[in-house]
Amino acid sequence: MLVVLNPHANAGAGLSRWEPVESALRHRYSDVNVEMPADADQAVKLVRTAVDAGAPPVIAAAGGDGMVHLVLNALMDPATDRPRAGAENVALGAVGLGSSNDFHKPVAEESRINGVPVRVDAASAEPVDIGKATLTLSDGSTAVRYFLLNASVGLVAAGNHSFNHATGLVGWLKGRNVEAAIIATALRNIVTHRPLDIRVSGDNWTYAAPVTNVGVLKSVHFAGGMRYDTPVTRTDGMFDVNIWERAGRWQTVGLIAALYRGQFTGRPRTVCERASAVELRPAEVTPLELDGEITMVKSARLEVLPRALKVCAA
Repeated sequence: MLVVLNPHANAGAGLSRWEPVESALRHRYSDVNVEMPADADQAVKLVRTAVDAGAPPVIAAAGGDGMVHLVLNALMDPATDRPRAGAENVALGAVGLGSSNDFHKPVAEESRINGVPVRVDAASAEPVDIGKATLTLSDGSTAVRYFLLNASVGLVAAGNHSFNHATGLVGWLKGRNVEAAIIATALRNIVTHRPLDIRVSGDNWTYAAPVTNVGVLKSVHFAGGMRYDTPVTRTDGMFDVNIWERAGRWQTVGLIAALYRGQFTGRPRTVCERASAVELRPAEVTPLELDGEITMVKSARLEVLPRALKVCAA
């Protein structure tokens, strides 16, 4: 088992959270190899070197959802939309050292070690759907990214960007109370947010109007404690496309509060669609969030790759 560790996860608390987990894992498994890359580029190189040398059965991302996203993209091959040569039988695992850990949700209590969610059992691994994002970047070039959880444009993407780069009060809160930091970030972004003019197209439908947010989901969990109540699963070959229509500040606050209770469907100014492929065409360059990571894009095509990668079950 290769563990790629981000000690800086969760506002610097990652290493202290990892230490008791490492002790338990070494007690359970004889083949734990922990690497602590200096940066994202080195992390990608570590994963690909391990694959080329004869991949271990599990490559685990120890950190937040961003580290899971990084390891996923290191494993995938854009030439085939499948795992790289040598990684066909690798299972992606994770140790949730981050602030949100949406990849692990819902978290089974028996999967925790010292309170940390852990998914590293190769025997439990099963193939799941992967989202593929083909992006037109702000300079007109194209790029391909893969994602496991969700994509978004609008308020949630802006909030993720602010949360990832938090300073001041929110930065202080991140290391002490994650939910409070998320709520503070959301409230600040609601005050400054303006509707996003966008055209969203699915398999046989189109929505074109200013929106508060568009979420394209392979998991209902997002932004810490919020969750949708739409039917997507990680193996159904489809996205849920959940649109927050243009809304006033108090309406948006009310919807966010409802999402903390898992309520979205049927509420005012909400639209729920499904699709195996989605086109996002905003009127201007905008932040696109993929599993919490932000890229500035002119447009994006998102498509489901059915059961493309083995992932350790919760």
